[in-house]
Amino acid sequence: MTKNVLTKAALGLVLALSASAPSALAKSAKRTKPSAEHVAAVKKCNDDYGGAQKSAHSLKGNERTAALARAKAERKQCMADAPK
Repeated sequence: MTKNVLTKAALGLVLALSASAPSALAKSAKRTKPSAEHVAAVKKCNDDYGGAQKSAHSLKGNERTAALARAKAERKQCMADAPK
């Protein structure tokens, strides 16, 4: 019986701490708006990726797979190069 009470108390403590930790971190981190250059760069990356996806869907088989993979890699690089 004592083991059951201790287990439930420990579980309750862990759940309480895990529920309160994200809210404490969120309050301490200041949110800043992204710059206009960043927003424009991300929009361009997403537009280019969408166009590459549409053109890749006209292909078949391995060509389509390769084109989609290339588009995904280019988008990832574009997002990394975007100004912060």
